[in-house]
Amino acid sequence: MSRRPREFRFVVAGAAICAVIGLAVTAHAVFSPRVLAHYADSPDSVNIAESAEASTPRDILRWWTGSWLQKGSVYYRPLSSILFWLEYRAFGWDFQGYVIISWLVHGWICASLFLLGLSIFGASTQGALTALVAVALFNVRLGPTGPSWSAVPVSYGVVAWWPAQTDQMSLAFSLGALIVLDGWLKGTRRNGLWLAAILWIAALLFKEMAVTLPLVAGCLILHRRGWASLRLRQVEDTAEGRRARLAPGLFWKVVLPALAGAAAFLALRSFLVAQAWGPKGASIVHYLQRALWQATERPVVLFEARGPWLLVISGFLALCIYLYARLPRRPSAVWLVMTMVIGAGALGQLLAGNFAIITIPRELGAIGTMTLFILGSIVLLHVRTGPAWPLLASALAVHLPILHVQGPHYFYWPAAFWGLFNASLLLYIWQRAAADTLQWQRRDAEVGAGNTVEQPRESEPSG
Repeated sequence: MSRRPREFRFVVAGAAICAVIGLAVTAHAVFSPRVLAHYADSPDSVNIAESAEASTPRDILRWWTGSWLQKGSVYYRPLSSILFWLEYRAFGWDFQGYVIISWLVHGWICASLFLLGLSIFGASTQGALTALVAVALFNVRLGPTGPSWSAVPVSYGVVAWWPAQTDQMSLAFSLGALIVLDGWLKGTRRNGLWLAAILWIAALLFKEMAVTLPLVAGCLILHRRGWASLRLRQVEDTAEGRRARLAPGLFWKVVLPALAGAAAFLALRSFLVAQAWGPKGASIVHYLQRALWQATERPVVLFEARGPWLLVISGFLALCIYLYARLPRRPSAVWLVMTMVIGAGALGQLLAGNFAIITIPRELGAIGTMTLFILGSIVLLHVRTGPAWPLLASALAVHLPILHVQGPHYFYWPAAFWGLFNASLLLYIWQRAAADTLQWQRRDAEVGAGNTVEQPRESEPSG
């Protein structure tokens, strides 16, 4: 049996498993009578169905030259309009059919996220498991806090609210564009750049969230081609000597035209739909504050709700774990656990006057969340190569459209990229552990001691 068919089956199996994960996590939203009941009086669902009922095939052209299908909501989304119109023709007022479409699209997105992760992390067992972790994290990431917003995973909320198919379809085609672009960067897709552009345009026509894709593509190029792709000049030897000429790197050749295309799309959107809702002007400080809050929303909410003791205890526990991982010769894990329990209890008693803080399930969950956040930050500071930093920049970039407006479904895009980023940190730890470089390496000789300590070899365990 040739190697290529085995690799193909390996990829297909992984994508299928990830699709099943997404479908299983969100299945309750599809078949729950309680979830389906609220569509009868939900303004958006009723409005979309009424608009689709009143539309005819002639309106398809109008959606391309003006506002979209939903009346009272001013947007330019021609492909989303066609999708909703076709769904009404298929299901009428039976909203469960619409939700089933959202459910299946979510499975498609999970499979696409796995394929993108596999392309970024490497087509190996290690890369496949990391991509699978990214999909799992995408499906369990909680949505933002806010009035009347349920504390459920973003993916569940999006599937349960089928008008968010605009976000889903835009993300699905954007992930496809990134998969194809990465294949082109690796030299496995000859016409990948043009196909990526076509998929990106389709994503834009479903929802404007895709205007951030040029920035994500730039992060991907930096990951593949390094800082050399940012060069603006090239030095070459000539008969007269060395001469520098203007020669933009690949980053500029791809990102600048894409940004120009995004600007042209927004200009066309403003021309065709003059009152289209869009970003509102604000000070740079406002946007920086919102960006920082978006990046650290969960720890900030926990800190505000429970007080400074949470940060102190979590920092102490993260420091214990970090030092334990870096010790040249690790003691028994029993000592680590004892130190963490006694230290956390003492800090809890000192700062909040209650040893029970570390035994209450809710408080313990908050401490665990904060500890993971601090540990992840420590790990990130040690990362020098690999996809972690580009993926972090990508996750921050896709927040740009939602700095001025918030809704649970808007965080569907960020949840996918946070999943990839957090999985990349786990991959970094896995690779460092396999290389036995999680701990400090001993010096060949101690200064002034007169004795030599042998440095452990990579092929030998160091304790």
